[in-house]
Amino acid sequence: MKPFLDRFILNVPRLFIKQFPYAWFPLVVLWSWPPNFSIVFLGIILLGLLLLAWQSAAWISHMRREHAPGDGKFYVDAPAIPWGRAVRNIAILLAGSGLVSYLLIGQFGLNFWQFFIIIVGFTLSYRDSQFFGFPTVYIITATGIAVYFAPGHLDYRLFLTFREISRIEQTRFKKDEGWDFFARTRDSSDGLLLIPKDPNGFSKRLKRLFIVPGDIEGFVEHLPYGFK
Repeated sequence: MKPFLDRFILNVPRLFIKQFPYAWFPLVVLWSWPPNFSIVFLGIILLGLLLLAWQSAAWISHMRREHAPGDGKFYVDAPAIPWGRAVRNIAILLAGSGLVSYLLIGQFGLNFWQFFIIIVGFTLSYRDSQFFGFPTVYIITATGIAVYFAPGHLDYRLFLTFREISRIEQTRFKKDEGWDFFARTRDSSDGLLLIPKDPNGFSKRLKRLFIVPGDIEGFVEHLPYGFK
């Protein structure tokens, strides 16, 4: 049953799930209506958040079944949310939302708190990557490296076999080299560069891949001999 459910949620486009922030508008505008009516939109928001978390967890489970059955090698690195940046940006959001809400009092028949909740709620859920970074997971198995990267409304799910990888270099990110940057935040500069054996790249769109594990040393330690 679990494999079926995992496949189900993985087949739901992230773009579709990420429409749930729009429910903040009817939730707040209609909160003076019968309570059950507003609860429907609150349920949509909570369901959207749950589906996003489920999709990431389902991908990890799927990778384990596909590439590490039984007790096969399966090392997971999920870079942490940059809480320092998150707190700073949320503080700026709260201050800005308060000012805008004050200026809009009475517009469309809404009061200060209605505007404030709409702006804060919608921004945090729709532009979440600006506060919490891009959801990112790296996995090492016996046969390759899996990468889950969700920059906004789209997600990338990769599995690169070690046969495709020429070498893995610990280096600093170079913007002018045309590397694909799959990491939790754009602030990261030190990480690992995956270089393909094929001079044309891993694919037509993916040439060289730069990743930033939360624990770079630990990640390297779990790489097979020849890639450390």
